[in-house]
Amino acid sequence: MEKGNFEIDPPVMNAACSIAKTPEDVERWRNTETGAVLVGSITMEPREGNPEPRWFAGEDYALNSFGMPNEGMEYYRRHLPDMISKTHESGKAFALSIAGFSPEEYVQLAKMADEVGVDILELNFGCPNVSESGKQKPIASFDPDTMVHIAAEIGKVTDIPQVAKLSPYSDPGKLNEVAGAIIDSENISAVATSNTFPGGVMLRDGEPVLAAGRGGVSGRSMLPIALGQVQQFRERLPENMDVIGVGGIESGEDADFYFQVGATAVQAATMAVRDGHEAINQIAGSAD
Repeated sequence: MEKGNFEIDPPVMNAACSIAKTPEDVERWRNTETGAVLVGSITMEPREGNPEPRWFAGEDYALNSFGMPNEGMEYYRRHLPDMISKTHESGKAFALSIAGFSPEEYVQLAKMADEVGVDILELNFGCPNVSESGKQKPIASFDPDTMVHIAAEIGKVTDIPQVAKLSPYSDPGKLNEVAGAIIDSENISAVATSNTFPGGVMLRDGEPVLAAGRGGVSGRSMLPIALGQVQQFRERLPENMDVIGVGGIESGEDADFYFQVGATAVQAATMAVRDGHEAINQIAGSAD
């Protein structure tokens, strides 16, 4: 994958997840066979995330309600330079996933990313597991005008290539609307699709397996849904806009499905959260 100022070879990277937050995580990721390391998502202020339990792995799926736990922008301002240096020493690109609670927060996070030398900036528009004042935070993926506005404001403070991380869209009309807005944007270089499917529930002994009740669905069950998302965006976006496939990848064969429908690169997280960072080598070692 090559776009703007970055290159990913092999075209495999981790997705933003609970084991992509610390210097220790970066040390583990940089020793895998991926072409890039992604840290995040991070927010302006430190977040503890949602109460435990907030992760459940079923046979062919997983549920999570992590709620973006992270140490906040100032922590990453101090630690990212070393994370980036070590990642580059391993011959990999460094990506940062940011999540603001307002356009202004996205801009502040992007300015910090620019100052420390991030290669790729992923804008998390799709996390379904965050609450503010006891109410679920709106999912920006379903508001194309807001996404494009945020990307434009970020474009005023940095030239880092921007990747829009999107929710899965069950409404083809909404997907078309989002694709059209992204095409018209002068700042978004690529899309990553898809984030977890919102609002999943599983019960054990009559009670939800997650303390928050509902969470995002990921894992193998998302493979056909996420493949369809990639195919639809590839059909709609111009060739110079990359599409990164995310969802349900457990093997090199799964990754190849994404490349066949038009993905330029792939991300994986569930298998690594379940089995450890090095599990992603099952994908990266098979990717061309």
